[in-house]
Amino acid sequence: MAKKKVRLGLIGCGGNMRNAHVPRLLDDGRVELVGLVDTAEEPAQLLMEKWGNEVPLYTDYKEMLKAGAIDGVLISSPHSLHYEQTRACLNAGLHALVEKPLTTTSRHAKALIELARKKKRLLVVSYQRNFYPQHTYVRELIQKGALGEIKGVVAYVTQRWGGGGWRGVPELSGGGFFMDTGSHLVASALWMTGLQPAQVHAFMDQRGKEVDIDAALNIRFSNGALGSLHFTGSADRHDERLAIQGEKGCVVFHLHQWAICDVQFNGESLEVPARIKEGSPDASFLRWVRGGKGYEEADFALQVSRLTEATYKSVTQKKTVRVAR
Repeated sequence: MAKKKVRLGLIGCGGNMRNAHVPRLLDDGRVELVGLVDTAEEPAQLLMEKWGNEVPLYTDYKEMLKAGAIDGVLISSPHSLHYEQTRACLNAGLHALVEKPLTTTSRHAKALIELARKKKRLLVVSYQRNFYPQHTYVRELIQKGALGEIKGVVAYVTQRWGGGGWRGVPELSGGGFFMDTGSHLVASALWMTGLQPAQVHAFMDQRGKEVDIDAALNIRFSNGALGSLHFTGSADRHDERLAIQGEKGCVVFHLHQWAICDVQFNGESLEVPARIKEGSPDASFLRWVRGGKGYEEADFALQVSRLTEATYKSVTQKKTVRVAR
């Protein structure tokens, strides 16, 4: 049986939408783009070239929504715009796939999750690592108790992150490297472990920029586990490690230049069952739109938002702060 065609609108035509999301939509083969939204014509034209067809272009997302004939939207705009745009799309009865972070405040993240539930629409946050087989399997192992109670999380991510464009403007980005790339690492740790942050003490260095470039966090989780997470945007290249220690075992991830190099489970390479296939936020979103099965609400994105908010508060107040529940 042929896949059902899904009609999508895209909000934000920058490099992330063009180079990450559009190739996945092309791979699906049954997506119709019914509208693009961007305040600049050049990125929209580049996106259409990659897509292979002309698509109606709007400078205001509200005009695209009024045009109708849309099943869902993909949102890849500056972080501070996510809440307003996503809320409007959900209220219009559309499913939404939103780039990370979901919002820049936990209050808004909670409101969107509740609105999606009320409207019975999908709200998916684009954290790619949650769709990697290794991450999916480790989460399953933790849920089944293979590591025992989680006692500690130690992680870092590095990148040559310049904070260019809107990402370096606090009013648009909501924060720097920690809010941007760092959000992936935070989401991975919380999604796989299911831990809830309770307290955080953080340090940041802006390295002469308007937003944070480097950050370090010490975290106490609600079950008593401790965590230490480092985010270095002033590094030479991407490198990433995440170690999860339980009372019965440990897992260590190593990613380099945006690819998984190795995952060790109790000192041996992790063997992922063949039943667990690699996915992507886009492929899962389209599958859920078509079939309505297997969808998982984005509650973990609220935990990410709450920890992020508390981290910036800790830096400002120069003390340990509680993470909202």
